[in-house]
Amino acid sequence: LNNFHRYHDRSCLHRSGKQWQQEVQVHPVSVTTTATATRRRSSISSDHASTSEEQPEIHPSSSSSSAPPSSSLLSKEQRSTFHHEVPLPNSYYTQILSNDNSLQGVATKLRQYYDQHFCDPRQPNANRFIWDPWFVQVGDTLKHLKKSSETVGEGETGVLDGEEEATNEQVQYSLKRIQSSTFFTSPTEQDNAHNKNDEEELTLFDDLVNELTTLGRSIGLTAITPPWMSLYMDGDRQNLHTDAPQGQMAFVLSLCRDDNYVKNGSNDFSGGETMLLRSDILDYWKGFDGSKGLECGDIMRFVPPSPLGRCIVFDPRIPHGVNTVDGTLDPRKGRVVIHGWYNEPEVCFFGPWQKRDSDIDHDNVYYDNDDPATRAANQILEDSFQPLLQTLSSGEIGRVMGYLAIQLEIDEYGEVDNVLAVCDTLRADWDDYRGVIGYDEAERPVMEDAVSDVRLTIYETLKNLHFGDGEPGRVIVVPFAFE
Repeated sequence: LNNFHRYHDRSCLHRSGKQWQQEVQVHPVSVTTTATATRRRSSISSDHASTSEEQPEIHPSSSSSSAPPSSSLLSKEQRSTFHHEVPLPNSYYTQILSNDNSLQGVATKLRQYYDQHFCDPRQPNANRFIWDPWFVQVGDTLKHLKKSSETVGEGETGVLDGEEEATNEQVQYSLKRIQSSTFFTSPTEQDNAHNKNDEEELTLFDDLVNELTTLGRSIGLTAITPPWMSLYMDGDRQNLHTDAPQGQMAFVLSLCRDDNYVKNGSNDFSGGETMLLRSDILDYWKGFDGSKGLECGDIMRFVPPSPLGRCIVFDPRIPHGVNTVDGTLDPRKGRVVIHGWYNEPEVCFFGPWQKRDSDIDHDNVYYDNDDPATRAANQILEDSFQPLLQTLSSGEIGRVMGYLAIQLEIDEYGEVDNVLAVCDTLRADWDDYRGVIGYDEAERPVMEDAVSDVRLTIYETLKNLHFGDGEPGRVIVVPFAFE
């Protein structure tokens, strides 16, 4: 059970005000399991690691004049969330979450900036030359398929004649892309970025990062990788792929004008939907029913590229892609999105954790996560984690993989009112499945359900915590990453 990776190279990170000057004392729980001779168990370590291949993180920037209100001050109804709250014992795997409203404002500004960039196709613009026309075929610079004399999977025969060549010619990625920080920051703003003081206005890119990370904190993820902006026109696509190493959840923010997408009555383009392989297809042979066939809609999910401002997050371990765009060659009418990955889980506090003062406007005060109240809450969590981690690492519970963010709602007496799952991508490791683990009173076999066991074990620990008297409406989001 490792504390989550704390990356040491901070040269490209942006932290905001007090909120980001101190690390939260209770680090997120990262569950890393290793195989033993008889049972996969969890190893316990407190080392902090850095992986060179991982994307750097970007944290929110601050400004006294234009920083968005701290999400730690907002009520449950006001906070930017994905509106997914399930009692933890009843939680279930959730492949995708969506928020259609919270980022509407910043998305509208970003789209206006984009439209201004392309408003006159005859007007020379140096920034148009820094887009990357990204085109990759399967066989480009990567390992080819195994030769026909080798097996490609359990019980499968070798590669057929011509199959390797046909596979390598498939389009993997075709789109135009640019780093959002480059596109949404003017050259003057870039020159002044290193000399910025608290009195200066945030750039449009800073606003984007603030809004995305504010939303991410609702599921315990406090940073993003440097976000790309991608443009898809006729023939562009992303073939199926996975990108799990980049972060716990992938995100896509739509900058598509609603009147460009064919499903909204436009003739500009069709396609461009985010495609995700349905989770039951990944367990295809479990409960297989050979009496009926499957079609496209039974195998894939298709999430439309509109409305403008919709932000989806999804499990990046799932094979996913972008459906081929058909129609326009005009960049003003194509599929435009900002995308990246959420990472760096941390315990996040929301609501009135400091006692109210009649002379303070609590709707505008910006608290950090290191005030006395949250320090005390951190210590309570830290103390509860030790026996919890020992239980999870004992080998009595099967191995699971994925990300789980839990929301604790605290009443005025400090009791935990609700223990809710706000993000849950836990899946059992079938290589560690034991099958029948016992029998009930009627001598019926009891099958192992490692994911439910993990949820219930965490629930039993967290529901009995006490955080002391305080204002109603206090909330803690506690992240668990199982690897």
